[in-house]
Amino acid sequence: MKAPVWFVLVALASTADAEPGSGGSRNRIVRVVTVGQEGLAQSGENVLNDTIERLDRAASFRPDIAALPEVFVDGEPETVPGPVTRRLADWARRHASYVLFGIKTRVGDRVYNSAVLLDRKGTVAGQYNKMHPTEQELEKGIHPGESGAGVFETDFGKIGVQICFDVNWWDSWKALKEKGAKIVFFPSAYPAARQLSAIALMNQFYIASSTRDRLSRIYDITGAELAVPGRFQPWAGAALPIGKRLFEIDYHSRKAREIQRKYGDRVEVKWLHDDDWFTLASLDPDLTVEDLIAEFGLTPLDAYRDRAKKAVDAANDRGN
Repeated sequence: MKAPVWFVLVALASTADAEPGSGGSRNRIVRVVTVGQEGLAQSGENVLNDTIERLDRAASFRPDIAALPEVFVDGEPETVPGPVTRRLADWARRHASYVLFGIKTRVGDRVYNSAVLLDRKGTVAGQYNKMHPTEQELEKGIHPGESGAGVFETDFGKIGVQICFDVNWWDSWKALKEKGAKIVFFPSAYPAARQLSAIALMNQFYIASSTRDRLSRIYDITGAELAVPGRFQPWAGAALPIGKRLFEIDYHSRKAREIQRKYGDRVEVKWLHDDDWFTLASLDPDLTVEDLIAEFGLTPLDAYRDRAKKAVDAANDRGN
């Protein structure tokens, strides 16, 4: 007997029906798509066409931003904008979506492993050059990118970028958080799944990986897996409430239940029972988590830890 095949269809309040980039809502829910290359040939003249065909299928999700893997077309380095950039710029304009993709770029006499960001009009909005090429890449002439966090402004907030081997330098990810990134994109050759899950939790931001080999993923601010491609859909999409925050239950469990009673399906409270945490997100375009923090006197986890540390330091000082 054939095993049942299931899928889940969820309707989530969003700004998808508004004009893209209109900024008409106070609370943005960002629609993110990641398109990997698992199962595709990794070389040859058809790799660009095959990957864009997957991207075309993912357009049904109506993304605010779509992400492709590291060096997803392994051809000659191009000066930006070049042939690959122009091809994707046309897609960005047609679908009114940002696009982030990995290619080798040339700037003067230097070659970089880069992630290029296009805005909804297909204009180059940023370029991040991999700061930590592998030893093999260095031997092939790839130059390290400039130090500093890869953070870019979009019409839905700040995003960050790291590429593949960059995953091993955790201070760089922390710098992305300090500069205000809410979603970090990770074009890569491989998933780095354990590390990305841990990094998402440590920094409490979303991460979207796009990989050449094996499966891409989108991670929640808790490190939980939100979306992954598979046999029936070679891309993954998730609607991310950009203001989502993490809280300790101390002083908060009653308040969280009050929020649920008052706001019902306008909010999302997820209890992480074994961690004594919960997350709070607004699904209402006119209600922000910051509004709820102010109304109910909430203290996000980072601020609570800072407050607790000050109390411990003060107790130690009194003991001296």
